[in-house]
Amino acid sequence: MPDKEEGAMQRREQILQAAFKVALRERLARLTMRQVAGEADLSISQVSRYFHSRDTLLVALLDWLLDDLFATWQVSAALPPHERLLELVEQEMRDATITQNQKSLARLELLYDYWTLGSRVPAIRQRMLTGLERWRQMFLPIACDLIEAEPTRFPGVTPQTLVTLILSLSHGYTLQTLLGHPPTTLDQFLTAVRALLSPSSSSQ
Repeated sequence: MPDKEEGAMQRREQILQAAFKVALRERLARLTMRQVAGEADLSISQVSRYFHSRDTLLVALLDWLLDDLFATWQVSAALPPHERLLELVEQEMRDATITQNQKSLARLELLYDYWTLGSRVPAIRQRMLTGLERWRQMFLPIACDLIEAEPTRFPGVTPQTLVTLILSLSHGYTLQTLLGHPPTTLDQFLTAVRALLSPSSSSQ
């Protein structure tokens, strides 16, 4: 039984990787089960055994993309709160926007495609909202620690508000990157974020 389950997991992963490749070429609107089966070198019936419909496959691909995205972000608990927050922001931004990493940029484009598709498909919209909440929950504990450690720097600011600001900055920059060349480089953007979030010398 374990070997059978492992085989099923490997086959499912094979199909999702094939769907990712097709989505990169064709975008979500033109992705078909037949194309995915061809990319995976499987029959349509084999693909349908794991994903009963195109919509089921699209939802599974979105989950796969989000899991892959969050799995790479790790921050040392030994760092001070503001350094942990900055490190997490930098990992997110570099993972999403480094132009040499075409896979990351393509994945980000697909996530924006999913956001558009979610306006018409409730299941995808719910998955996107869940993904955004996962994003928030990665930042929220560090934001709590930062505000608790330095309350005079953040009068009247809640951890939720601080996280909303940070995600608005990072998502805005990545969207500009997808639309063309943003007015500043990633390093310049991260320098500005560091200046905003780092304590001033007078407050240390």
